[in-house]
Amino acid sequence: MKLLHVTFHKGCELDIAYVFNKLGHTIEVWRFDDGETKDGSIYRINKNRAQKCWDKYKDYFNTFDGIITSDTCPTSRPFLQNNWDKLLIIWVCNRFDYNVEGDEQFYDLLRSIPSRKNTYIIGNTMIENVYSKQYRNVDITNEIIKPLGKNIISQGLYKKHSKDDEMKFFIPVYENETKFMDLFKKANDLGIKNNNGERFKNHISDLLEYKGIICLPYAWSTITFFEVMQLGIIYFVPTPRFLIEMSKSSNYLRQRYWFQPPYYNGNSSLLLNAEWYCEEHKDLLVYFDSWEDLKVKVNTTDYDGQTKKILEYAEKHSSQTLSKWNGIIEEYTKNNKSQN
Repeated sequence: MKLLHVTFHKGCELDIAYVFNKLGHTIEVWRFDDGETKDGSIYRINKNRAQKCWDKYKDYFNTFDGIITSDTCPTSRPFLQNNWDKLLIIWVCNRFDYNVEGDEQFYDLLRSIPSRKNTYIIGNTMIENVYSKQYRNVDITNEIIKPLGKNIISQGLYKKHSKDDEMKFFIPVYENETKFMDLFKKANDLGIKNNNGERFKNHISDLLEYKGIICLPYAWSTITFFEVMQLGIIYFVPTPRFLIEMSKSSNYLRQRYWFQPPYYNGNSSLLLNAEWYCEEHKDLLVYFDSWEDLKVKVNTTDYDGQTKKILEYAEKHSSQTLSKWNGIIEEYTKNNKSQN
């Protein structure tokens, strides 16, 4: 099939490109455009902007056998409100109503999906389904297809440990590691050598030079989480208890701990929906329950054994993920043939 992927997100672009090329399809990527909006307001895709997009590009869209939208769900709106009758896959990656919260017309379009036999809506993590039902009363889907985490650039690369490895760790340069606290300094004070705020230059595979990654999670799911998994790199993250303690503590005066909405608000059971803490991933990460515990874990982890465990899981994840995506194409193809 010839598919068009509509997205704003480079990570989604690479992930979807790898998946559908692997499945034997051709795919082109396109950034949503209404022909007028040039600033950050482009993410606020209301009815009028969606219609302008459709009116301007419908002939282009019709050169494809199907459309995939990812990252922000409202990019699907031009196709939903104009009754696109070819394959439409909506991969929800960043709260389904991002920048259109409370838009009941959009909510109703999504509620109509079960009656659209050409349309498939899938969350990329459990919290997307929880959020839509419990917070917005829009039952979009029970289905989940998580990111694969592979891309052409890092294909075949994985972490190899050696006794001569430098014990140096990568710390991301996000708000929790910089504004909430200076995690680089904290690690240095603990005797843990790190990148001291320097970003990796080119691609996620640059992180293979580090022994592992230490971070303070800020999101329910990230493409990077799965890319790191496919490389076999070990994540060190706080336990749910320690994360909640930090988020409530007055010892950190620079800024509150930031976590993507819907904020878990100290609810550790809700936090278990995050990829960092869900049941299926709990054996893949190394959790620390205090700063001293981090120091111990860094020095006592079985790096070879942990990386082997991660890579074995990643291979199984790859097979299952490709099968799920392929299942959608096969179901659509079967239904489409029966209608013709």
